[in-house]
Amino acid sequence: MLVIEICSDVVFKVVYMENYEEWLHKFGNRVRDERERQNLTRSALAEMANTEQGYIVQIERGTRSPSLKTFTNLLTALGVSSDYLIFGTAEEGQGEKESILQDFANLLKRGDAEDIKMLYQLAAHMMRNKSSCEQCESSPSEDNLN
Repeated sequence: MLVIEICSDVVFKVVYMENYEEWLHKFGNRVRDERERQNLTRSALAEMANTEQGYIVQIERGTRSPSLKTFTNLLTALGVSSDYLIFGTAEEGQGEKESILQDFANLLKRGDAEDIKMLYQLAAHMMRNKSSCEQCESSPSEDNLN
């Protein structure tokens, strides 16, 4: 049985009646795994989630449950669904394309406005010229070999 409780002190608790500590440890592992997958430091994640690095350490170790505000900030900072952090499941229908888009969006979050604009322009150029690039790859000509 699952009980979701928001306490008066605004502590967010998701309790598996069988073993809350085990769930909290798994939750922390998912936060850590996602942070590491995105090559974020604890300090960077803490900044993105508007919290302290020590709090992130406690969450990742499974010794502290995040507040509701921190939980929602973690979702935004990591770009993951609540289903993933709470239950360990990906969003229904999330496939390779969505995963790549999510990874790209997370990468962009770390860049400044100039970097993002440059990457956007590069991607737009590549998408506009995609058919001519595919044609070059499939039928090499003398021009393409030089």
